[in-house]
Amino acid sequence: MPVELKIRDIRTGEAQVAELPDFEQAEAWLRERPQFIQILGPARDGAMTRGEEARLKEAMRPFDDEEQEVMKEQDRRDAEAIAKMMAREQEAAQKRIEAQREANRHADPNRIMQITWEKEGGCRNSDEADERPVPAVVVEAVAEWVKERNSWVHSRGQFLINAQLAVWPGPLPAGEESRVQPGGQFNVLAGSESGNSQPN
Repeated sequence: MPVELKIRDIRTGEAQVAELPDFEQAEAWLRERPQFIQILGPARDGAMTRGEEARLKEAMRPFDDEEQEVMKEQDRRDAEAIAKMMAREQEAAQKRIEAQREANRHADPNRIMQITWEKEGGCRNSDEADERPVPAVVVEAVAEWVKERNSWVHSRGQFLINAQLAVWPGPLPAGEESRVQPGGQFNVLAGSESGNSQPN
C-alpha cells in the first residue's frame, strides 16, 4: 500500500507530497532522507497508526549541521513574514475602526452601547469605534444588574468578576423596560477558581 508523506524543502519553504510504494520503502527512504527535505508527517490524517508514525519518525535521518543552519534561516524568514502579515492586518483593522468611528460621530447618540464591566475596573465602553463616554445612568444600571446576578451566585460562594452587556445610554425607547438588555454574559469566581460564562 503506497505511503504518502508531507514534505517541505527547507531552503524555499515549498511543500509537496512524496509517495513511496510501501511502508518498508518509506522507512528506507527516510533513513537516506534527501538533504534539505523536511518530513512534516502523513499526507492524510488517519492514514497510519500511531505505531507506524513512530516507526517512520524513528527511521528518519537526523538533520546535519548545514541543514540545521538552513532551517534556522528559514524559520527567521517565516517569522518575518508572519510579523509583516500581522502588521498589515492590524493596520487594516485600525483603518476599519477609524472609518466606523467617523460614521459613529453622525449616528444616534442614544443608540445601544456595548459595555464591559470589571470588578476592579468598573464600566467602560468596549467598542473601540465608539467614542461616547459611559454616562452615570449606565454605571448605576450596570451596578444594579451586577448586584442582582451576585445574589444568584453568592449562595455558592461565588461572585461576578466581569461582564459584557448591551445598555441603553439615553432615554429608553418605547416598549423598553430595562436599560440593560437581555443576553449579557458574565464570569464568576469562587476562591481561586473561575466559573464559566453565564447568559442573562
